[in-house]
Amino acid sequence: MVLTCKFLKTRNDYTERPAMTGLFLLFYFIFNGCVFSANYKPKITNIDVIGLDKTLQYVVDREIHHSVDVYIDSSIAALDRNRIFNLGLFEDVAWRLVPLENGDAILQYIMVESINKTPPLLFPSYDEEKGWSLNALLMVKNLQGRNQTFEVFAGFGGQQKIQLLFSDPWLFGDHVSLSTYLERNSYDHLFLDRSINISSLKISIGKWYGEKIKLRFSPALIKKSFTNNINTLSYKFFTPELKIELDTRDIFWNPTKGSRIIQSIIPMLGNNTFIVWNQSYSFFLPAFNNTVLGFNTTIQRKIGHKNDVWLNYFGNSYNIRGWDLPGKNESFDNYRFGHEFLFSSFELRKLFFNKNGDRFGFKKGICIVAFTDIGAINKNWKSISRNSILGGTGFGIRLPIPILQSVRIDLGWGFKNKKFNKKFNLHLAVQQKF
Repeated sequence: MVLTCKFLKTRNDYTERPAMTGLFLLFYFIFNGCVFSANYKPKITNIDVIGLDKTLQYVVDREIHHSVDVYIDSSIAALDRNRIFNLGLFEDVAWRLVPLENGDAILQYIMVESINKTPPLLFPSYDEEKGWSLNALLMVKNLQGRNQTFEVFAGFGGQQKIQLLFSDPWLFGDHVSLSTYLERNSYDHLFLDRSINISSLKISIGKWYGEKIKLRFSPALIKKSFTNNINTLSYKFFTPELKIELDTRDIFWNPTKGSRIIQSIIPMLGNNTFIVWNQSYSFFLPAFNNTVLGFNTTIQRKIGHKNDVWLNYFGNSYNIRGWDLPGKNESFDNYRFGHEFLFSSFELRKLFFNKNGDRFGFKKGICIVAFTDIGAINKNWKSISRNSILGGTGFGIRLPIPILQSVRIDLGWGFKNKKFNKKFNLHLAVQQKF
């Protein structure tokens, strides 16, 4: 213990010596077992944050709920660690106790900052529905060290897109967030012989109630048109979306336990008014050896106007995997198209090569996934039946990358009426499916 204590100086000393962070992470794993094996529960006299370079101190401090001048509560310290990690600013976060000579201890949170700023980039990208595009991006994820995000994006090719974004997850008050979006986007419709043009302005205000419930109000102005050689169908809407979320996940990017329940009401107020009601229920259970069982059910209901240009479909990386994408002018009466749907996804996730993270984000670990999706879709909820059930099963991999968290690659085989398709399909996306 003497060897550990001799490094204890001041908070500023550590922020000026980031090279020491690696040593403290090593000491954490070595001494943590020794400390807690002796049922060591000292009084906490001070809380230190180590490893901050760009991030301002208060951004981390407001996520720490453990008090000083009380005895250590390891459950609170672990929850503090998860909250700090879920900020998305760090590739690794740990906590440890450093004993003092009088029997008390210092509680330390040790972190490695990630890359939060990209220089102007020019890079290709692939989207299942839109194909290949050449993109330009400037992103600052931790603007001025305040956990603010500023993004300028432009895409050319499969989609013609310009997007401006600013967000602050804790702008003022008690965890009140603000996000603004300005977007123009044009691309060819996947299965209709029409091109799509979208212009939108969106403001989103959110607030956490406690640590588990978040309420978000997102008014938006949207203009969306569908054009072919014959005519143009144009829609203008005001959409005051209201979303409530109950979130008990431990780690957002790759949960090992907890749940996430989302209820969203989106009134599309304008010409041809309709209402979209989205529901999502996700649950995560630890199994064995860094293996997690994940389950999700997603439901969409539509009330009001139901033009074919607003049709949804099954057979992509976000609903039923393992199917080809629909082609142009397919019959909308078959089992793949509709306005209302229900599907469930089961995933068994196994984390390999999990190491302490570095600032580049390549040491979080590789996640291998086995999955099964099953669901039904139809134009009307009452018409959904057992005969319309569609499914897919397969396996995939999740590769950690900076800023975007992970790349998702899934290989699946679709099935219907107990018969599998003759060929598999590959799906590419970013982040976990749920």
